[in-house]
Amino acid sequence: MSKIKKVLAVFLTLAMVLGMGMTTFAAGGIEINNAENATLEISQVIEANNSKVTGWAFTENGAAAYREAYKFNKSDDTHDQEIIAGLILYADKNAVIDKSVTPLPASAALIEAALSKVTQGFTSYKNKTPITIPGVYAIKAKEDGYAYSPMAAYIAFGAETTTKLNAKKAPTTVDKYAKDENEDIEDANKVTEIGRTVTYKVKSTVPFIPESAVNPYYVFSDTLTGATYNVNADGKLPVQVSIASGTATTYYASVEGNSFILDLSTLLTDNENANYTIELSYDVTVTDVQVGNEIKVGDSLNDPNNKYGDDKENLYTATIQLVKYASDNNNEYLNDNEKLEGAKFIVSKEENSKTYYAVAESGKLTGWTETEKDATRFTTDKNGEISLQGLNVGTYSFIEKEAPKGYSVNSEPAVVTVTKTDKATAVIVADAVPMIDTKLSSLPSTGGIGTTIFTIGGCLIMIVAAALFFASRRKEHK
Repeated sequence: MSKIKKVLAVFLTLAMVLGMGMTTFAAGGIEINNAENATLEISQVIEANNSKVTGWAFTENGAAAYREAYKFNKSDDTHDQEIIAGLILYADKNAVIDKSVTPLPASAALIEAALSKVTQGFTSYKNKTPITIPGVYAIKAKEDGYAYSPMAAYIAFGAETTTKLNAKKAPTTVDKYAKDENEDIEDANKVTEIGRTVTYKVKSTVPFIPESAVNPYYVFSDTLTGATYNVNADGKLPVQVSIASGTATTYYASVEGNSFILDLSTLLTDNENANYTIELSYDVTVTDVQVGNEIKVGDSLNDPNNKYGDDKENLYTATIQLVKYASDNNNEYLNDNEKLEGAKFIVSKEENSKTYYAVAESGKLTGWTETEKDATRFTTDKNGEISLQGLNVGTYSFIEKEAPKGYSVNSEPAVVTVTKTDKATAVIVADAVPMIDTKLSSLPSTGGIGTTIFTIGGCLIMIVAAALFFASRRKEHK
């Protein structure tokens, strides 16, 4: 076999097995697509050597990597030539090999392992930089959030063309964020409300799967606390999945307790979707004062892992409080020893020109009603306090409906506003608002001795009038 044919065979082996997809040629060196944000490094692993049987030899960098992959621990030129001959036959089973060499069988796994073990001789590489020395080069790409598959490129004798490689990468990070019906929580303050529907969105990249992989899996594993998945009538969670911002396809995940596993391994077929952005979305309903959600993307179905990244998203709610005090004679002084137990309140908010009243259980919001009589009544404890948990940012009013015995109802609502401009890292507890009830005994007197005299006088007049009436009736009868 001619030297040219051997050169092409070696190149085709590395390019085909690693899925580099050589497409077109143009003036230049090596151009790596799909790695625009990556840092590139290059190391020559095979060089021309006319003294060798195959016409090629491993560089020191390449020899160490291939010997380790093929489990040869010492320098042996014969074994090196056997490896190279095997690579040629792997690419072209009809290739003619010099009879003095016994080719060692090559495989996708061995080739991938060898390139991944190349650790020496790497130098920084700028895309399209001309390379004048013929041979095969190993290329590494590094980028935060991604793991790149090893790449190889062939530079021919006297080449004036650019070899284009399509980098294959798998994500190591996942971006998860939440939206509710009113706002993008991630871009706002991560504060929501019990009873709200929250849509979680997960963005990642479909990984490239090496040819050596056997039965690859692509699994999304999600765990939820403080909320429930919005399953359908069959108990399945609808998950919208879109690739490269295309039309979404609905998949249905089985929910077990507070988690689900969604198997999207079919998206890996033939690497058709490799390196494309993937987005998942699904709905949950908030049930507690804090929501935790963690997702892992891995390559195992029975034991989900985070090979392709993971992310956590915590959401929080707000708590409002009121303290009920007794007034002094001026109805102003707040005496910590005069906190009132037994005052009853409802909580309201204004939204879209309507008034809504809180419905709660054990101090946690469960919903809102437009009917006041259906509102939950909160009763101050022995410390004169009440609180309501599970609220969003906003303005709320404590409206007193019943005062403790011996006190009058305060007709002025106590207003509290919950704000959060930055992102919450814990449940928000608004400062307690005070409210004063006036003692009935301290109300200005409206009676006294004068009232008693008038009352007695009125009674006497009524008695006299009644006596005169009956007397006149008797007189008429006579």
